[in-house]
Amino acid sequence: MNERGRTSASFLIAVLVVLVAVGGYVAWTYLRPDPYALSERVVRDARRELSDEVRDFQRNGEEVAHAAKQKGKDPGAAIEEAANKARKEIDAVIRESRDRLAGLDVELRTQRNRMDRIESRAQEARDMITEHAEELKTKATGG
Repeated sequence: MNERGRTSASFLIAVLVVLVAVGGYVAWTYLRPDPYALSERVVRDARRELSDEVRDFQRNGEEVAHAAKQKGKDPGAAIEEAANKARKEIDAVIRESRDRLAGLDVELRTQRNRMDRIESRAQEARDMITEHAEELKTKATGG
C-alpha cells in the first residue's frame, strides 16, 4: 500500500500475472489430451494416409501405363516402378507412426497393439497395390 492507502498498480499486475499462470496450469492439467486418445488418433491418421496412398496409386496407375506406352517404354516396368514408389510411401507412413507413438506416454503393450493395427493395415495396402499393379500390367499388355 502506498501513502494514501491504495495498492500500487505494479503489485496488482504482479498478482494478476500469478493468477493467470496458476489458472493456465490448472486448465492445462485437466484439459490436456490423454496419451491413449492421442495414440488412437495416430492409428486413425495412419489408416487415412495409407488409404490415400492406395487411392493415389489406383488413380494414377493407368496414366503411368499410358505415358509409358506413348514414350515407347515398357508399361509393365513403369507400373512396377510406380508400385514400388507407393510401397515406399507406405513404409514412410509406418516409420512416422512408430515415431509418433514412441513419443507418447503409453504402456508398451498399448504401443505394440497400435503398431500391430497400423502394420496390418499397411500390409492390406501393399496387397491392394500389388493386386492393382498386376491388373494394370495385364490390361497394358492386352491380356
